Amino acid sequence: MGDRPVIGVTASFVKKTDFSLGPYTHRDYVTALLNADALPVILPIAPEETADAYLSLCDGIIFSGGGDVDPRFFGESPSLYLDTFITERDRIEFALMKKAVAAGKPILGICRGMQVLNVMYGGTLVQDLPTEWKNPLQHDQKVPRKKASHSVRLLSGSRLSALFDDKESLYVNSLHHQAIKKLAAGFRSAAVAPDGVIEAIEHETNDRILGVQWHPESMASGGDPMMCRLFRHFVSQCDRIKEKMV
Repeated sequence: MGDRPVIGVTASFVKKTDFSLGPYTHRDYVTALLNADALPVILPIAPEETADAYLSLCDGIIFSGGGDVDPRFFGESPSLYLDTFITERDRIEFALMKKAVAAGKPILGICRGMQVLNVMYGGTLVQDLPTEWKNPLQHDQKVPRKKASHSVRLLSGSRLSALFDDKESLYVNSLHHQAIKKLAAGFRSAAVAPDGVIEAIEHETNDRILGVQWHPESMASGGDPMMCRLFRHFVSQCDRIKEKMV
């Protein structure tokens, strides 16, 4: 497939009409990866046993944004404010994530993807921030997704902070209504919003596992230099894995 690392991007499912339905991934993921000199491959929802074949195609995986996580996977009943979820998507992503970790391939969880990462490792989620969180700020922004809408504090000593030149804070976009409630064992927060919502997590010992609550793909495709750096860093990790596999 050439010299560029192949990055799998998980997909959701969208139905517009009976004549227009199928896998959906926002184009900004593709744009951000192409700009970072990677080859994106979209991974549709499929049976769990497909995970091995998917992983064999990819040097790294981005677990993308989308609908809610089925609350059965973190031991809760559905809230009245729970949005649409696709249990089959959760199952294939859990299976793919486990296999990617076991294979040592880099993982970047974005928005929902970070939440899936947290749940897979035993954490829990806030099902609806506006009704469950004390004094939440606006996490579902009303401006275009390429624009930042609120600040996050980068936690000193985190790998994410180091990637961003040890900055104390930066502005990010925000398009979610769920969030981490209990952080999974083995992870640490890497960024926090002003209202206390966890905005980024990283594995304590595995530097190939990162999750962010915002949408860096959209900011990167809009030219944001810090989010472009995040994608270049992830792609470079995948490129090193590719070289080892050759």
